[in-house]
Amino acid sequence: MNEPVPTTESRPRRSGRRGLFVMICLVGIPLALSGLDHLAGWILSAPPRHLLFPSGSQVRHESEEFDVQVKISGQGLRDREFPATASEGKTRIVAIGDSFTFGWGVQGEQSWPKVLESLSNNPTEVINFGFPGASPRDYSNMITSALDHFSPDIVLVGTLQGDDLIQLVEQEPVEVEWSARARKTIFPTLSGWLRPVPTTMESYRSIFRKSQAYLRSTLTPEQRQRYQQLSPGVRAAFEAGRLNPSLVHTAMTNPGRFVEPVEEADTWQGEAESLFRQSVRDWAARCRKSGAELVLVIIPDGPYVSEAAARGMRAVGYDVPASLLTTTVCQNVVTGICEELEIRVINPVAEFRKAADGGDYFELDGHFTPRGQKRLAVAVARELGPPVD
Repeated sequence: MNEPVPTTESRPRRSGRRGLFVMICLVGIPLALSGLDHLAGWILSAPPRHLLFPSGSQVRHESEEFDVQVKISGQGLRDREFPATASEGKTRIVAIGDSFTFGWGVQGEQSWPKVLESLSNNPTEVINFGFPGASPRDYSNMITSALDHFSPDIVLVGTLQGDDLIQLVEQEPVEVEWSARARKTIFPTLSGWLRPVPTTMESYRSIFRKSQAYLRSTLTPEQRQRYQQLSPGVRAAFEAGRLNPSLVHTAMTNPGRFVEPVEEADTWQGEAESLFRQSVRDWAARCRKSGAELVLVIIPDGPYVSEAAARGMRAVGYDVPASLLTTTVCQNVVTGICEELEIRVINPVAEFRKAADGGDYFELDGHFTPRGQKRLAVAVARELGPPVD
């Protein structure tokens, strides 16, 4: 008996079914795998590690003005271990920021987030989410990480007066490849498991010593001449790795950095406002989605509030005119945007200017001393709740 011969009409139908099957496989299988990945992350959620630093690291930080031991928790923060949610009846705060929040040059418990925790009249726990060198372009990811792992009630973002805004204007945004973004979105659990384990932290002095040699080699003849005009003590500290190399190198290459917001107020302020507004909107949206309140803290920067701190920055090569001690350009950008977006802002600049006798900042390093850290913590505590002693 002869087999029936397929008609020309049946062939397109079969081809169409094959195409539909292939399309379902191409779309359905990745979606199913992505669903399994998200489910695995929910069921098998691993405790946070290496959030900002290599977990469990210990490193010594010594300079001309301080010598402290930096200890990193198993979660990768300069703090103690924290559970996923706050203890019953406690308000949980996460403090996001740069080296001023991290507590550069002071003991961990002397950083303003930890002093704030000890000052609070209410049951409060404060998590130090500070990272040296971080800028507003980094804070979005830091906020997301803090929200995901610690479910805070309040997110405090410490924005350094002047410097954070200058960095926004100076820096180009870092573009993450679309493939990396897609991989992290579709397979977040697998991406986290495959993330390489960071190496142990190296001592800051060792890093500084290596960096200064390279940075000096990049100076132009004019910049080398500026460098030779620094005092022998400053040059010796820099070359021994006992002074922040980035601070000195920037003074040689851009001595008027602190002055830019004042001398180029109209042009600079317009660009800074636009970029900072974008950042704050993004931070607020992330916090709102997680049910946390966003509060900005203006961290007073030495050259803008203290003549003693200004003298220290002049000693390492910056041009710091007296007019910086009265300017309001930088804080006006932050307070104006926060008022526009109805976000609470804490501005202790005036308080720091009244107390500008030189004890709040390390002279050559420029960061807060323990006293400066405490002054900021007291100002923040006062704004967040009942007055503190």
